[in-house]
Amino acid sequence: MNRFVEQVKTVDPYELCGRMLRDRDQLIVYIDEIGRFILQVNAVTSAILGLGPGEAYGPLQGVFRLSESGRGFYLDIGGVLYVTPVSRVRAVLAGDHRKAPVMRYTG
Repeated sequence: MNRFVEQVKTVDPYELCGRMLRDRDQLIVYIDEIGRFILQVNAVTSAILGLGPGEAYGPLQGVFRLSESGRGFYLDIGGVLYVTPVSRVRAVLAGDHRKAPVMRYTG
């Protein structure tokens, strides 16, 4: 009889690295050690509705899109994938929340 219980802890594939704020008709994404990126609210709304990707303007080229499940908002900037929950993006757009977290996907 085995007296030991083995627990396997998984590593979280998301690392908090930035934040997203609304400034009038723009969403501003601050990513630590990279810079500031501008997303147009109309393009973000279209992406959340599943109408296609949009462009992120900043020091590096980037695009954003809705995840396949519809629960994540992906930012692909400089070949690195960043994600934030769609529910938080909607709350920032509606003015219910002041900011949303932005996480680097490391998995």
